[in-house]
Amino acid sequence: MTNLIQEIYIKNFAIIEEVQCTFEKGMTVLTGETGAGKSIIIDAVGLLIGERASLEMIRYGEEKSLIQGVFRIEDPAVVEKLQEFGVEVVEDELMIQRELLQNGKSNCRINGQLATVALLKQIGPYLIDIHGQNEHFLLLNEEKHLGLLDEFAHHQMGTLLVEYDEAYAKVVTAKQELRALQTAEKEDAQRVDLLKFQLQEIEEANIYVGEEEQLSEEKEYFTHFQKIQTALQTALAALEGEEYSSVDAIGEATREVESLESISTSFKTLSTQMSEAYYQLQDAASAIRHEIENAEFDEERLAFIEERLDVYYQLKRKYGDDAEEILAFQDKARDALNKIENKETLIAETEKVLKQATLEAFAIAEKISIIRREVAKRLEADIVSELHGLYMENAQFAIQFETTEALLETGIDIVEFYISTNKGEPLKPLSKIVSGGELSRITLAMKSIFTKEQLVGTIIFDEVDTGVSGRVAQSIASKMHYISEYAQVLSITHLPQVASMADTHIHIEKVEEGERTHTILKVMNETERTEEIARMLSGTTITALTLENAKELLQISNAIKQENDTRAEGERK
Repeated sequence: MTNLIQEIYIKNFAIIEEVQCTFEKGMTVLTGETGAGKSIIIDAVGLLIGERASLEMIRYGEEKSLIQGVFRIEDPAVVEKLQEFGVEVVEDELMIQRELLQNGKSNCRINGQLATVALLKQIGPYLIDIHGQNEHFLLLNEEKHLGLLDEFAHHQMGTLLVEYDEAYAKVVTAKQELRALQTAEKEDAQRVDLLKFQLQEIEEANIYVGEEEQLSEEKEYFTHFQKIQTALQTALAALEGEEYSSVDAIGEATREVESLESISTSFKTLSTQMSEAYYQLQDAASAIRHEIENAEFDEERLAFIEERLDVYYQLKRKYGDDAEEILAFQDKARDALNKIENKETLIAETEKVLKQATLEAFAIAEKISIIRREVAKRLEADIVSELHGLYMENAQFAIQFETTEALLETGIDIVEFYISTNKGEPLKPLSKIVSGGELSRITLAMKSIFTKEQLVGTIIFDEVDTGVSGRVAQSIASKMHYISEYAQVLSITHLPQVASMADTHIHIEKVEEGERTHTILKVMNETERTEEIARMLSGTTITALTLENAKELLQISNAIKQENDTRAEGERK
C-alpha cells in the first residue's frame, strides 16, 4: 500500500515567492548550492505536521505565507489511525494547509476544514518522519532507548503495553488515595469540625428543590397586594358594572348576530366566535371575582417567607447557587466526613487495593520485560548486520538491561544502548564513544530496520550524511535507497553518492531578479542530472573527466538499486 506526500505548494515563505513541486514514490533527492533554499522546503513540510512557526518565516514584505500539501494514503491501518483523530481520508487523499499571518496567528485546515496545530502534531507521525542532524542526538539520550526497543517489539507486545498503562494508572491512583488518607490527625480534626458544622447548618435549614422559587413568587404577591386588588376590582367593574357591563353588551351583540344565522353561513361563523368570546368573558369575570373574595394579606406569612428566603440567601453564599447545588455540597460533605471517621477502615481497604494493583502491574511488567529481552537480541543482531553493511565491520552493539525493584511508568526495565566501533574495544554507552560520522550510520541503520515496522509513509533526510565521504558515503546512499523500498524518501544532500542513487532528482536554485531573491525548483532530466553530479564531484568547474566520473557513479548506483529492489522483493515475500 502506498502512503506518500504527492505535492507541496509554498507561497511567500522565507525566500520562496511561489513554488509547486510534485513528489513520486521511491527516493527523491534535493540538491543545490548552500543557501538556495533546500532546508526551507523541509521547514515548510514540517509546518504541515504541526512544527512551530515564527513570523520570520513569512517572506519579507508579505502579509502571510501559505503551505499546502497533498498526501496519498492507501494503507488501511493509517486510514484507521487518522480516523481515530477524527480525520477522514477522501478518495485516498488528504490535503493539509497551514497559513501564517503577520499578527502571529496560524490557520490550519485538513481537507478544507479548520483544524488545530495540536491535531497536526497528532497525525504527523503517521504521515512524515523528518530526520535531521539533530535527531542523531536523540540516540545519545538513554531515556529514548527503551521507546525505540518497544517500537521494534510492538508486534510481539500486542496489547501488553496498553494493559500495563492501565494497571500502572490504578497503582498511581491507589497511592494518591492512600497518601490523602494519611494526612495529619490535627488537619483531620479541624476538617471534621468544619464538616459537622456545614452539615448541621444545611440539615437544620431543611431545604428542598423548588421551595425558594415558590416562596419568591409568593413574596411578590404580598409585596404588590394592594396593586393587585385595585387592578382586579377595576377589571371586574368593567366586565360587570352596574351602569355598564361589557359582558352583558357582548351577550346582547351575540344574540343580534345569532338572529342573522339563517341568512348566511358567514353570520353563523361570526355568531360562533362572538358566543365563544361571551362565555370566555363570563369565565374571566368569575375568576376575578373569586380572586377578590378570597384575597387576604397575611403579615405573618410574609414575615415567615422573608425569614425563609434569608436562610436560602445565607446558604447560597457558602454552598452553591441554588438548592440543588447546596444539597450536592451536603452529599459531598457527608461522604468526606464518613471517610475521615472511617479512616482506619478506608486505609486498610486502600492498602489492599494498592497491593493487588501492584501485583497485577508487576505481572504484566514481567511479561513485557521477557519480550523486551528476547526482542533485544534480534535487534542487536539486525543493527550489527546493518552497521557491517555501512563499513563498520568491527562494530558490536548491545542493549543493556537494569531491572528496577519499583514500578516505573514504562515497567521494570531501564535500557541503554552500548556499542563498540573498533576491534578489541569493550562495549561502552553509545553517548560516550561515537563520532559524528559513526552516529549518522548508526541512526541510518536503525532507520532501515524501523521503517519496516512503522506506519509512516514518508521519511525526510535533511543533510544527515554530513561528515562522511568515499565508500562510507556510498554505503549511506545505498541504505537510503533501501529504505525507499519501504517508504517514500526525500533527501537533502551535498553528497554525489546520495544524489546518484535517486529515482527523482530535484535541483534547487536561488536567483536574483531586480532587488529580490527567488527560489526555483526543477526536476532534472538525465543529462542535467549527470552535470549536477559532476558539479558535486568537482566543485564549480565541470570537465570531461568529471562528467565521465558522474556517469560511472550513476552506473554503480543503478546496479546497487537493482540489488536493493531484489532484496526488498524477497523480504516482502
